[in-house]
Amino acid sequence: MDTMDMKLLSKDILLEYGFSENELKTSIKIEVMTRDNFDIVIKDGQFYYSNLGIDYPLKDLAGLRKFYKEARNKDLYPV
Repeated sequence: MDTMDMKLLSKDILLEYGFSENELKTSIKIEVMTRDNFDIVIKDGQFYYSNLGIDYPLKDLAGLRKFYKEARNKDLYPV
């Protein structure tokens, strides 16, 4: 595993990987970042992959890349 994958998630990393704020889904309590209809929810400083009403916690870039590959059938790269 690459040391890059061990980076803790941050909004800056999401932006680097092509995610943008989804203003339609963002509310006072949560912020939603989206890329290719793949949503990352940020609430209380924690990151989650949200699918079918279930929030899966994400801690690092490796977890994000894993969920993205499973959901989109392609690797996640910086843009």
